[in-house]
Amino acid sequence: MTDFFPAGRVLPHPVFHWHIVVSQGEILCVGGRPLLNELPVSLVEAVDTQSVSHYLGEWRGQACGVHYLSSQVDLPGFEWRGLRSLLGVVDEPVFFLAGRAMQVVDWDLDHQFCGRCGLKTELHLQDRARVCSQCHLAVYPRISPCVIMLLTRGDECLLARHSHHRHSLYTALAGFIEPGENAEQAVAREAYEEVGLKIGSTRYLGTQSWPFPGQLMIGYLAEVCGGTLTPDQDEIMEARWFHRNRVPDIIPPAETLSGQLIRTFIGMG
Repeated sequence: MTDFFPAGRVLPHPVFHWHIVVSQGEILCVGGRPLLNELPVSLVEAVDTQSVSHYLGEWRGQACGVHYLSSQVDLPGFEWRGLRSLLGVVDEPVFFLAGRAMQVVDWDLDHQFCGRCGLKTELHLQDRARVCSQCHLAVYPRISPCVIMLLTRGDECLLARHSHHRHSLYTALAGFIEPGENAEQAVAREAYEEVGLKIGSTRYLGTQSWPFPGQLMIGYLAEVCGGTLTPDQDEIMEARWFHRNRVPDIIPPAETLSGQLIRTFIGMG
């Protein structure tokens, strides 16, 4: 039985048993955990008078919500942490619940006004949507589908260092799905654009919600059938073939789909 059941609809006046508090792109944590089963007394008034709250779903059978504060409150024993710092630190279900909270808050903040006519939007009474009363445009939380693929060649896999990643560790290739593409077409296009290689067969591995800021990653193992390895030097600064028994010591963590792709390939030997 899963711990969390997400909600696609809103509750008009929910009473939350579990709480997540977000402010200025960070989450309030205690003991390194973002999920609170009770709000600190000194924060209750701020949440009641200043916050915008959203129902997220049920955690362990009880209602869970996120509260957005426009400014951070300093509380003894608590700390504000970025979402990425929780990756691999808290349990995966808690991490993705925190990610859901951040995505819902960002969606609400980003769509206060209609992108079509510019008038103020209002929350839909039932659905998780903001609606313009003038032109009736409805904006739901948007998820961007992406492919992430580990290119393989027999007992070797291609790992790349991305130009815009802060840590620049070796990892799999990835990219957004373009309008009109299916996922497999995106795998082939991204492989050719980023490193000049052509793809033959692909093997679907799985998906992962990736809340940075709101992607759905679709993972593949993809066998190379041609082309010349040529990193584009724009997104990819370096790409190298590694034997499955000699991959770098530091690879993406197992909590990430990239890390799962690499570990799956290693285990196939």
